[in-house]
Amino acid sequence: MLFTHQIIKNCITATQANIERAIKSFSYLPENQFNWKPQADKWSIGECISHLVKTNNLYLTKIESIFTLAAFGAEKDFHYKQSFMGKLIAKGVDPASVRKIKTFKVFFPASSNFQKNIIDEYINSSKKFIELARKMLSLDLRKYKISSPVNNWIRLNLGDPLIIIPKHDERHLNQAEKVMKSEKFPK
Repeated sequence: MLFTHQIIKNCITATQANIERAIKSFSYLPENQFNWKPQADKWSIGECISHLVKTNNLYLTKIESIFTLAAFGAEKDFHYKQSFMGKLIAKGVDPASVRKIKTFKVFFPASSNFQKNIIDEYINSSKKFIELARKMLSLDLRKYKISSPVNNWIRLNLGDPLIIIPKHDERHLNQAEKVMKSEKFPK
């Protein structure tokens, strides 16, 4: 059985690990490596990071909108159950899943030529996510619902992004590191 405090703790730990990984793996790269694409239809490292920033910011906006309605009080741990769609999305973005998933246009990276400040944007959005997660310690994460950034008809429990986002980030950090391991990656 899941409890809200454990979900929040796991989210914070995984998000901090993803921040450290992004800094360690990509912050030293020159722009030609950061923007190199293994194929025309594949993403560069910069595009992978931009995708994370864009996706995470869309979720963060949804989460922040709930905070205007939320009744905050003393910290309390609640039982948690993912929504049906939350489970489905988490399973699809799990790094262990080898199944390729098409990205919805709303999540596409802005362009293909990125400055390395996109790493700073990723760090900032991730730190904001951690801050928002900490604020949820008194909330029943099943009680509050957000709509998916893809479709307003898709409803998620407030706790679902705490499970989805760290997995999604890890999946695309794996993808970006795979770009670096490509045979033709510029030296």
